[in-house]
Amino acid sequence: MSESLAMGDTRAMGSTSAFESFGIVGFGHFGRMLAGSFADHGRVLVYDENPASVVALHDGVESASLEEVAKCDVVVLAVPFSSLERAIQGVRDHLSPSSVVMDVVSTKELATELLQSKLPESANILATHPLFGPPSMTHVEQGQHLVVTFTRGERAEQLVEFLAHEFGLDVFRVDPAKHDESMAYMQALPFFIARALVRLDILDLKDRELLALPSFEKLATIAAIEQHHTQEMFDTSQRSNLHAAKVRKRFLEVLAELDAELDES
Repeated sequence: MSESLAMGDTRAMGSTSAFESFGIVGFGHFGRMLAGSFADHGRVLVYDENPASVVALHDGVESASLEEVAKCDVVVLAVPFSSLERAIQGVRDHLSPSSVVMDVVSTKELATELLQSKLPESANILATHPLFGPPSMTHVEQGQHLVVTFTRGERAEQLVEFLAHEFGLDVFRVDPAKHDESMAYMQALPFFIARALVRLDILDLKDRELLALPSFEKLATIAAIEQHHTQEMFDTSQRSNLHAAKVRKRFLEVLAELDAELDES
């Protein structure tokens, strides 16, 4: 069962003003969006393994060392699953006692396990999957959904409250395994289909403007979105979700069944 935390929910603890510095590890599309959003609420420090990517910063956003980022009130690991363990190891020995480590990996079962097992037992942890993001977004917007699969520490609960009240996010608490079971259908399978559509070159079909049906254009929209996904995003959806392979296999079985039915008719 999921549990919602709306803006007026009084179950969360503490003062939201306790968060004045925000560190972001990873300055890809999502990291950039978070930096611009957090800059309205305090100082933002950014670290990326590729320093050249930390450009065109918003006011109030600064490039910093990993050690400096780790000492912020909020430390967001805005990296794909393949880089998560390395990011955790990079910050773990530099965290302040009041820091909250938050991840934004879109698959949660393995990511949540890594956060729990690789960070010190005293660390405040918030495991999340924001159900929003680039390519077109530049700021977090009110009413968007944030899935929380694990919290540890009072400061983590305070951060949940901060995100709900200051950003207007609707927060839903979901078991990490249940989250990934659903995401195998809602994320991994659509990404898989979309990548196949791109490889079929459906966006460049001859006479598309003249002959395309509404149903085809919906497929084309899916394919067009896939072109904005990085290889890391695709790999995260497929390889770090323990349920994705089973869903892909079943989908391919259904396609084979349909094809066989057509051959028999």
